[in-house]
Amino acid sequence: MNTTAPRTPSPSRLLEHATTAAHAAAEYLRSLDREGLSREYKASNHDIVTEHDRRSEEIIVSELRRLVPGARIVGEEGGERPAEQPDSGADGPVVSFYVDPIDGTSNFAAGLPLFCISIGVAVDDELVAGVIDAPILGQVFAAADGPATLDGRVLAPRSTRPAPDALVLSGYPGQRMGARFPEHAAHATRTLEDSVSAVRHLGSAALELAYVAAGWADATALSAINSWDVAAGFHILRRAGGSLRTWPGEGDAARPDHLQPAYTACTGQERLEVLDTLQDELQELRSAR
Repeated sequence: MNTTAPRTPSPSRLLEHATTAAHAAAEYLRSLDREGLSREYKASNHDIVTEHDRRSEEIIVSELRRLVPGARIVGEEGGERPAEQPDSGADGPVVSFYVDPIDGTSNFAAGLPLFCISIGVAVDDELVAGVIDAPILGQVFAAADGPATLDGRVLAPRSTRPAPDALVLSGYPGQRMGARFPEHAAHATRTLEDSVSAVRHLGSAALELAYVAAGWADATALSAINSWDVAAGFHILRRAGGSLRTWPGEGDAARPDHLQPAYTACTGQERLEVLDTLQDELQELRSAR
């Protein structure tokens, strides 16, 4: 009897599976008439969900279950789903897919094209692959263990421009931290406006990370984020030559980056110090509470 556990798929194969699932959901989302969408609210009026978020996640989960039945799936709408058929035995590597079925739901519900499907893949908490599919924009960012790509074309490493020339994609510190620390939020807004060339907020953390990875902007930052929002973007950014720093908030600093709530990402290895400094200041405020 062969008792050898199945091998964990390679990063490139895991990316293929994630891309297949993302494309299936993208096809569904492109088919929709978004006029008059009904919406529900989660924790606040800033956090909405539609029936199509749930349906998109169902499509993705169904594809991933078919392709990698031994994987754990963590989705924005459905939470954590353990493996149906453990691939590698109790002590083997754990494959996790981090799924955001529509990142940028407010944009999606309003009829804007700035939304995407984001699927990051980790093996034993180390990110190994990621895909970000923007269905209406026709953009697919991806990376496994080779260079990051946009629609199959390699994203060349770029340098982060100095602050006076930099474009920052961010709504830092974000609505939750802004409500908790309004003085810091006001200070951050003034500081960024005075320090960089321009600040724009796209309403999709995954797209902001992808666009920084592509070199279309210099940096992005948020301070209260979830793993499904950033897992794919973090991996794509790094494989494109970008740099990342994270902060634990009130959590465990030993957790991997994609499980931390706060981050600043830059298109090159050069850091945009104004963003790192603001995150340091916010971390001190959070630690003091």
